[in-house]
Amino acid sequence: MESLGERNTALIKVSPPPGDAPFEFNLTAKVITYMGDGHAGPCVGGGGSVALRVSSQWQFVVDVSGCKLLGLENNLSGDVLIYLAGTRWTPLPMGRWTPHVAILMGGTKLTQELVDPQLRKAIESSAANSEPPYVLHTLYAKNWETNGFIIQAGSGLDVKLNSALSYRVVNLEYSQSWTKELNGMNYQNGFQFTSGLVLRMGIW
Repeated sequence: MESLGERNTALIKVSPPPGDAPFEFNLTAKVITYMGDGHAGPCVGGGGSVALRVSSQWQFVVDVSGCKLLGLENNLSGDVLIYLAGTRWTPLPMGRWTPHVAILMGGTKLTQELVDPQLRKAIESSAANSEPPYVLHTLYAKNWETNGFIIQAGSGLDVKLNSALSYRVVNLEYSQSWTKELNGMNYQNGFQFTSGLVLRMGIW
């Protein structure tokens, strides 16, 4: 039986441990380089992710990003949408620098559009003013798209700026998708570089 002058000093485990942010929000810029035979040009854009810490070293991550395809022929444009979820391993913070390794899975959608500028000019100049623009657009533009499953794995390094903010100095990832070729171009294998700010919630 404890005396009146003694206090119970037993440690109580907290999950996640103090100092580990329960939530993280990440805004990034990205460049994807596609590889392989018949590969396409790079894709430049950005995205965002939310990470929920489920233990002292593991996070559940949801990531959504998009980019614009470069290196296409004149009057041809394209975009990529990627939506992923998975796990990320991060060790306990030992200083300013924190590495991480992640594997994510989800889906990707690629679209391309070819516009005939001469036909567009002729249709728009001869169309009635009451004609909706989206109806006219289908007359001079041709669209393609492909969807598929994607798996992405990689690692990176963050530097702590303060208790609430970190900077993702580098994040390098390889992705494999099961999409079809789009206009003879292969988008199945990609190497991705991302960098951006990380907002750590719940510790300030």
